[in-house]
Amino acid sequence: MQKNTTQESFDSLLKQYYNAWFRFHPEMAVHVGVSGYEESLTPFDDEAIGALESLNCKILSSLDELNYSELTDAQQLDYTILNNAASIELSEYQDRDWRLYAPQKFLPLEAIHQLVNRPVENVHKALKYRLEEIPEYLRSAKMYLNQQPEIIPPSWARDTAQACESGAEYFRNLLHNPVILHKFENPARLQPVCDAAAHAIEDFAKYMHQDILPQAKGDFACGEAHFNNLLNKSHGLNINAQQLHAFGEKLFKEILIEIEELTSSLDGDKDIDAQLDIIRQQHPENAAQALMNAYRDRIQAAHAFVVEKDLVTVPEKQALKVVETPLFLRHEIPFAAYDEPSYKDEAQQGYYYVTPVRSEGSLLEHNWTSIDLTCVHEAFPGHHLQFVTANQNPQNSLPRMLNASSTFYEGWALYCEDLMQEQGFLDKPEHKFIMLRDRLWRALRIILDVELHTQGLGIEEAAQRMCDDLGFDIDQAKADLSWYTQSPTVPMGYAIGWAIIKELREVESQKEGFSLKSFHDRLLSVGSCALPFVIKYEFGDETWDKVRDKVFSS
Repeated sequence: MQKNTTQESFDSLLKQYYNAWFRFHPEMAVHVGVSGYEESLTPFDDEAIGALESLNCKILSSLDELNYSELTDAQQLDYTILNNAASIELSEYQDRDWRLYAPQKFLPLEAIHQLVNRPVENVHKALKYRLEEIPEYLRSAKMYLNQQPEIIPPSWARDTAQACESGAEYFRNLLHNPVILHKFENPARLQPVCDAAAHAIEDFAKYMHQDILPQAKGDFACGEAHFNNLLNKSHGLNINAQQLHAFGEKLFKEILIEIEELTSSLDGDKDIDAQLDIIRQQHPENAAQALMNAYRDRIQAAHAFVVEKDLVTVPEKQALKVVETPLFLRHEIPFAAYDEPSYKDEAQQGYYYVTPVRSEGSLLEHNWTSIDLTCVHEAFPGHHLQFVTANQNPQNSLPRMLNASSTFYEGWALYCEDLMQEQGFLDKPEHKFIMLRDRLWRALRIILDVELHTQGLGIEEAAQRMCDDLGFDIDQAKADLSWYTQSPTVPMGYAIGWAIIKELREVESQKEGFSLKSFHDRLLSVGSCALPFVIKYEFGDETWDKVRDKVFSS
């Protein structure tokens, strides 16, 4: 079908905007497979920030001049996502300059790691250039952080120092990485720049300890206005922090009753901690390869089950590699996590990270029951299947790829745990117990997400609540809370998304000719953007209104 003038103008605006936007976000360009930006680190000088602000002002003005009704349905979706994203980025820079208070955002660790893990043109040149830039890059970062060190949150300074210390080891070991050994004829030539980068990041850790931490006393909270802005523009929920908090409290109470009833049927009492201890004792042997093989076996079993039951279309072109969690990420990933492939990765190879066991306590978290649920959540039919499906959809545009919402990707993964229990893969009472316990955790995340960012809740108090309500040890709780403080509205996405998908399925199942596989395929056909946007686009505005009213009714 021939495009009208408005549709052509929108396509042109989109192309021009992202060609410029990637100059200020080169890591995001590599993340989605756009070449031409892989030799640079993210610029943060005043000229670059000013140019980015100007770019966002111009795109918002240009979008406002378009006749929205003349766009196609797909373009209207992309218009909404881009308009919201540009508005949020502009307000973030104008309201609070991250360069003054967020030291962790200067760290170039992912900038190097993504060149190793993703298919990149001229990787030899790109890796060399980025590594060479690191010493001066971190020296320049200090100029901004020195301006008002008192506004830096102490927990962020400590997290940054910890990431630097493990990052230095990562840089020094880079030459032994199997990918580097495969891609480089003479990797030893990188040794000087790797050593210089390691030294620079070690120096940055010392700077955090000696210069920043003694003065840091800032607040990490983003504030209620920004939190609400994220809820509605990033996630499309059309609710406020108070409504979200009420939902979280209600869900927490409901799940707590359910898990107490299940515990009573298993043990004869409601001692959740005692039942958890029993399950944790059943785990693979404490050997690195045995643990990795346990995850590989259960991933294969989950994949085979999804295919056999024909629950959702499984892309033929996909691969999932189980590897040890990179050193610089282990303080953030205590157990396991997933890293999706880029849009242009021909193999569509994702990475399933498993963090090596450091203590008997951490081994208990790798119990057989939790491994089963984690493989469902992270692999099949969870994150891996969802992201590779999105990547192989020719309609999956840059606005959708660059603005993934936890309401969708985490909501889908949590829903998949329910699905695989319902279909018989997670077929033991212990599976149900851990699933409910983890869902209780996700309900508490909603409450803490709101209270940390809008009600003045501190990390110490929040950590104690996680210990009391979930049985976490204090270090595990603080590690989890670390990313809550840095990513407002992301923690709430798990349980909110799960509840929305469950209700959407209930609404759709009442319609004639309902097919579970077709429902899942339709849900995954739009991309990884905010779940309300997906539902409106694929199922209709009326359906979203029904689902929203049901989920958030008092």
